[in-house]
Amino acid sequence: MIFNGTETWSVDWDDPNAPYELDSHGLIAAPGETLEAFAARIDELLRTRARFDLCTEDRAGAESLESEVGFKVGAAEPINAAVLSEAAEKTEKLFGFRADWVPAFFPTRGLGLLWGGCTVITDSGFPVFFLRRGFRTRPKWFIYRRDELLAHELCHAVRGCLEDETYEEHFAYMTSGSAFRRVAGNCFRHEWDAVAFLIPVVLLLAVQLVVYTGLLSLPIWPFWILAFAFPVFLAARSIPERRTYFAARSNLEQNGFANPDAALFRMTTDEIRRIARMPDDRLGAFLKERSDAELRWQILIQRFQHPQTETPHENSIPE
Repeated sequence: MIFNGTETWSVDWDDPNAPYELDSHGLIAAPGETLEAFAARIDELLRTRARFDLCTEDRAGAESLESEVGFKVGAAEPINAAVLSEAAEKTEKLFGFRADWVPAFFPTRGLGLLWGGCTVITDSGFPVFFLRRGFRTRPKWFIYRRDELLAHELCHAVRGCLEDETYEEHFAYMTSGSAFRRVAGNCFRHEWDAVAFLIPVVLLLAVQLVVYTGLLSLPIWPFWILAFAFPVFLAARSIPERRTYFAARSNLEQNGFANPDAALFRMTTDEIRRIARMPDDRLGAFLKERSDAELRWQILIQRFQHPQTETPHENSIPE
């Protein structure tokens, strides 16, 4: 259904199963999006994707890629399908998608000394993934695992159309093999969270050094309090959100969802909170109402609440 040629990616929109198959590729419908708006956005996205097939290790391809992402990447080699499939196995099991449309490269420039990988959003809003070149031949480097980095960033790429950040890191860190990262990952929601976490720690170390060398005489205990205050805030913010998530997950599971995590992955924070608080006797009616009203909900309910049934005919898709 999705055609990947040498110069074009396209969708057969005459196929009534197209929205469902696209969802399985990580091309999910946005909140409030109609079938027509979804089709227009996906067609434009795939036209943009086709340009990256020309970005290879040769100089002309590298220059084309650099113009897309806005910084030097050197001779960027496309990441092969075997490596990408490592991440796809994780995301398919957890969230029901294999995002084979996100271009990914091993650059020779552009990543920091200890940087494992990153996703760059182009001016057109298209995600491009870069992975440290050392991962070409080994699955682990420093503290990073290749499959986890790819799966983590693919979650961000797929959920980007939701424009919802509260549970963004929660879902991305669910791909980690570390229980600590899965629990603590959602504490850092914004770039400034990490900065605010590090500044008091660095300040504490600096004060200790100044006091130890005798340059100044200062009480250290206020700086210890400052260093612990923000981590406590992060944990206090994260704990109720995790409780809400698992309450919503339990409610969906009791209402026949074979993969509640995949369904929640496609929801906004407000929707997750509503489901978490909703009495069981009202949830069925709420799901039916949302399915009748919105394409995104019909897809997620059909795929993950009743995966054993056939895909509905195109006439039942909300217009």
